[in-house]
Amino acid sequence: HIIDQVHNSNKVAAAFYKNKLWEPQSEIFIVFLDDGKNIPRNTVSGDVDPLQTYFEKNQNITIPEAVKKIVMERIQPLVNLKFTFIEKSEIADKKNVVKISFDPDGGAWSLVGKDAINQKGPTMNLGWFDVSTVLHEFGHVLGMIHEHQSPLGKSIDWNQNEVFKWARETQGWNEEETKKNILDKYNKNMINGSDFDPLSVMLYFFPPKLTMNHRGTNQNLRLSADDVIWIEKTYPGGSMSAKEYYPKVYGISLDKALKQEEMTRNPKTLHIIVITMIILGLFLLFGLFMLKLRKHKK
Repeated sequence: HIIDQVHNSNKVAAAFYKNKLWEPQSEIFIVFLDDGKNIPRNTVSGDVDPLQTYFEKNQNITIPEAVKKIVMERIQPLVNLKFTFIEKSEIADKKNVVKISFDPDGGAWSLVGKDAINQKGPTMNLGWFDVSTVLHEFGHVLGMIHEHQSPLGKSIDWNQNEVFKWARETQGWNEEETKKNILDKYNKNMINGSDFDPLSVMLYFFPPKLTMNHRGTNQNLRLSADDVIWIEKTYPGGSMSAKEYYPKVYGISLDKALKQEEMTRNPKTLHIIVITMIILGLFLLFGLFMLKLRKHKK
């Protein structure tokens, strides 16, 4: 699939664009401009959000209904904002409106945060449906930026020639578009957030050949621990804390998820742990062998 482009009025992880954040207690209205019947539903495997499995088993749920469920169960509990779904006929007197179109040829994209205010046309397009895509685009609605363009923490060591070639062949982008959507970093003074998060839903999958160290990026299919922490921190006062949210939604404690993230961020740490476990295992086997040998001599 074509990776999404952030449609914002200015070129400017979890990282948030400070000037585009919603005021606390803002009510954000969401309207579907059509029924979504013309876009494909993706079947996704891997470490998916449980809602992905649910929707794959319940194909009778319409895409607008599915999007609403994702927003109300995954985003709403973490923030002090109020999401309200309305009909097209109710748009006229409202300014904070996220307008979702379903153009199968339009890719997946969203305006960032308050850029959606008073826009006449769509502010988001979903050219296909799966849970991670919806989470990603609503991350933009909250003001989140692409993780691979975050200026915070260690950056990806791009092989620019390969990136330009890949983007031209797979996305149809020229060098300027590729710089804007992949290579360029945001201004650090404009961003709030954490160090680079390799498990963020705002990070795209990139193949290893696009990096100088031949380490690609993950295909992240759900909110990471840092995503959840920073959403709560940016919009404090939601109905659920990050520590409550993560085990309830993903069945793993927030602390354990953070440790997994750190191991992914620093693979050397994981290697050291594995090597240490192997050495300890060998010592244990050697000890058992010596114990049996002594018993045999007796």
